[in-house]
Amino acid sequence: MTRKIIIDTDPGQDDAVAILLALASPELEVLGITCVAGNVPLALTALNARKVCELAGRPDMRVFAGCDRPMARALVTAEYLHGKSGLDGIVLPEPEMELQEQHAVDFLIESLRESPAGTITLCLLGPLTNIATAFERAPDIKDRVAEIVLMGGAYFEVGNTTPAAEFNIHVDPQAAEIVFKSGAQIVVMPLDVTHKALTSRARIEAFRAMGTQVSHAVASWTDFFERFDMAKYG
Repeated sequence: MTRKIIIDTDPGQDDAVAILLALASPELEVLGITCVAGNVPLALTALNARKVCELAGRPDMRVFAGCDRPMARALVTAEYLHGKSGLDGIVLPEPEMELQEQHAVDFLIESLRESPAGTITLCLLGPLTNIATAFERAPDIKDRVAEIVLMGGAYFEVGNTTPAAEFNIHVDPQAAEIVFKSGAQIVVMPLDVTHKALTSRARIEAFRAMGTQVSHAVASWTDFFERFDMAKYG
């Protein structure tokens, strides 16, 4: 039995790889991809999500643009890490698939209301602005979410944006508070988890040797991050 999910994201090379994995996973049914401002502004995250869908051979996937700024503060972005485009490391073609006209928040509300309660998992890969806004506008959907699985925060690790704050939570802490207090079942993947997903030169070259467009893109993005880490940490 497949698990129905909605991916909320601000791609970002790391989110791009997560989207590729989800779209290739037979145990998952991706109902749509909602985009939020985060690593780069909303126009770029919505563009990047469509590029990744076409790279995956899924131009049928629906992509929705959502909130272009946090709920109560100015937007903080991370071009210093992800590059000007948010997907630096390889140049992908401009997408042919259209962005959906419906706002991401409206899509989230509609999807949760129209599906049987407890059947949709929300996979939140960026700042939590879209889902927090949806919960504020339609409190009834909180009890309809099967589970929230999110990347955010840090436990034993220090923050990656301030000494205490991880980027996704730092960008919109008000949204994070709403989501964490929503009563929904939440699984958190903090920095502690992501820092266990390690690569090596041999592994990167193994990706590249697979010889597909997807494997080449993943290898190029990983190379990009490796160059950043070497420049920052030596």
